Amino acid sequence: MLDKRINAPIRPELPQLHAATCLLMTRFINGRHCPTLAHLIVQQLSSLLAHPELEQFPDSCNMYQQLLEHWQKVSALLLEQQTVGQRQRQYH
Repeated sequence: MLDKRINAPIRPELPQLHAATCLLMTRFINGRHCPTLAHLIVQQLSSLLAHPELEQFPDSCNMYQQLLEHWQKVSALLLEQQTVGQRQRQYH
């Protein structure tokens, strides 16, 4: 989405990104353990880390980086499990 006044990308507010990320993580924790949702969490955390306002908060930046690394592992593990499950169904 572009801001028509200055023809530049519009960045979501930092609190909005944080809230959306928390909502996705809550959905995951409450039982929707799918690779797509984990991937969305990784994307949200990446967006948070890329937000220019985050530079003002080094502790938050560090926390989001740690969360990103964790969710990248979760996402990779779920994709691997999904692939193994698909292979097992092919052989049965």
